[in-house]
This record gives sequence, C-alpha cells and structure tokens, in this order.
Amino acid sequence: MMRGIMRIQLRLMRYGAFIGIIGGIATFVGPPHHGLIKAMIGIVIGCMLLGKRLPTALKEMFDANKPIMDETEDYFKS
Repeated sequence: MMRGIMRIQLRLMRYGAFIGIIGGIATFVGPPHHGLIKAMIGIVIGCMLLGKRLPTALKEMFDANKPIMDETEDYFKS
C-alpha cells in the first residue's frame, strides 16, 4: 500500500513541478504586467496541458489514502 502511495505522490510532485515551471516561464514572457497575474496564467496553462492526467492522479491519491484515513478516523472515535 505504501509503495502505491509513494508512486502517486511522486507523480503529483512531477505534475506540480511542471505547473511551477510553466508558471515561472510565463512570468518572463509577455507584456510588463504584474508578475503574479502572468504566473497564474502559466499555472492555468500548465493545468490545461496536463488535461485528464491531474484529476486521475488526485483520485488515485485519495483512493490510496482512504484506508489510512479510515484507520485514523476509527482511532479518534474510540
């Protein structure tokens, strides 16, 4: 189970790094507007490029963490 969680976390980290790189590149491209606005545009573009992969990875992460969350919830109920 932990191997699956680590695999999914690494994939999400790679997606996060990709989105960050695209956002960073977007801050240097284009007209001289506010840097945060251009970074957010880059983040949106990065999410669009990832398409269906990011929601699928987030769903897999939730499914992999479900047993851990259930154990924690049961522990605090008793």
